[in-house]
Amino acid sequence: MSAPSRPASLFRLDGSAAEHDLLTALSPEQIITDRPVDLPGTRGRLVAGAFRTEAPHWLPHAEALSGGPLELSSTLPFAVLLVPRPPWTYAVTWGAGHLVLNDEHVEQGFGLRFGIRRLDPFDLGLIASAALDVSARATQISIPGGGELSAFRLEPYGDLVHRLAGSADLTDLTYGRVTGKRYRIRVGTSLWAPLAKDPEAFLADLDAVGAVVDEPDADSALRFIAQTRPMDRHHPLVPELERQLAEALAGSGALGLAWPSTATHDAENAGSFRITGLGPGGPIHVPGRLEPSHLTARLGGIPVERRLKALRAGRITTCADEAGTEPTGAPLPVARWLVFETTVDHTRYVFHQARWYRIGETYVAQMREQVRDLLAHKHIWPSVRWNPSGQPDDEHRYCRRVAREPGYLCLDKDFASTPLHPRFELCDLLGPGDELIHVKWLGRATAASHLYTQALVSAEALHDEPDALAQLADKVSTLEPGRMLGGAPDTVVLAAAGRSWNVDELFTLSQVALLRLDRAVRSLRASLKFADIPYTAKKRR
Repeated sequence: MSAPSRPASLFRLDGSAAEHDLLTALSPEQIITDRPVDLPGTRGRLVAGAFRTEAPHWLPHAEALSGGPLELSSTLPFAVLLVPRPPWTYAVTWGAGHLVLNDEHVEQGFGLRFGIRRLDPFDLGLIASAALDVSARATQISIPGGGELSAFRLEPYGDLVHRLAGSADLTDLTYGRVTGKRYRIRVGTSLWAPLAKDPEAFLADLDAVGAVVDEPDADSALRFIAQTRPMDRHHPLVPELERQLAEALAGSGALGLAWPSTATHDAENAGSFRITGLGPGGPIHVPGRLEPSHLTARLGGIPVERRLKALRAGRITTCADEAGTEPTGAPLPVARWLVFETTVDHTRYVFHQARWYRIGETYVAQMREQVRDLLAHKHIWPSVRWNPSGQPDDEHRYCRRVAREPGYLCLDKDFASTPLHPRFELCDLLGPGDELIHVKWLGRATAASHLYTQALVSAEALHDEPDALAQLADKVSTLEPGRMLGGAPDTVVLAAAGRSWNVDELFTLSQVALLRLDRAVRSLRASLKFADIPYTAKKRR
């Protein structure tokens, strides 16, 4: 007896959109078939074909070493079946079919919502998450044999889970009813699961999936994953949020870069990025690393009332080569690459992966209370005022002035090097009690992120690498002959000017990252303290 179902990827699309808008534009050479499909009580549409891939960028190198030509161009077959089930349209994809869907009309997190309600929390195989902050940290943890939720060590604050895999109860679907077995599904934007081969049972499976996704999740052990929920696009507050985003697109400390969940691997390994359709001025080629300024430089020149349209019309494509001629992924909206935070009526909102998220009041209250308690651990700072000079070495000048105080040593710009960390700062200042002090003027959310990163890299190196501790001891004895370092420092001090260490003066994203840093530092048997540097405010230009 043949299997009643076969696995495929299922997406849910906006049913109010015109059918031709649900798919990206394809050339006649790419399409093999485009025809209607009659299903019981409805009519679908099948589009199938192949993408032809060009010779890979590494081919000349391989040919040069092997001494002969290599014919390696090939095709990527795809098929997409569109099935209207009002108020939605479902898309079943095979092969490279996901590349054909217009991302603008795909319901983000559709598969994840199914997984929250049907995955077994004691038999998970994979959790992929992204930090809901300007660091855009992405993490993927796999347990091949399956494990319970606690084994994946998710951060309690600010982790946006975007993919799960594991054993699921599919009694709602044909597969589960016929076989009586569980199935290892994958969920994220789409649901990868067995769907019936019989047309009538297939439609019943689609309706069953939709019913599961729309049912309450109160009884699910995984419901916390959805505690930071996307807002409905028609929410009455969205126009005000988008007005603030439009203003920030000219450049703002609350604006950061984040890899789209579907492009993390391609972005990390990209040789360059190609930006198209982002307002007037033609394509933008970015070799090497993509920065927010590559986007804000163009968006800032567009009238504020037209920036959001440009943001959503623009596309970013990852490329394998530095010249930007060999794309490795589908062009994704520029809006999927940015993260932005704002506050309206004392409630925090985050723009992430082109969607607005409302961070629940309970979640924020708990986080703020922990941050407030953490910031109470103060390091007494000397009475040395930071008067901004406007010079690039302003921070270094200030650190040298503090180093005139008894017990302080300036190590700013005095880099260390280890096999794991080829070039990093052990600290900006060493305190009288051998505290590792990291100094920063906090004018932007990204400045806090850099401060946290510097502190963590230093603490990890000194804890894990003997070379780092030896170099610190050598630098100390050189600056102050006779002063001996009594082992690895166990206190990390974050010293800030530009704003005080007050929970009300930190972006939500910075609070999330700070709690993560505290957990990491405590795991290294050290503690965090905070210093408020007296300062003169910078003059506005």
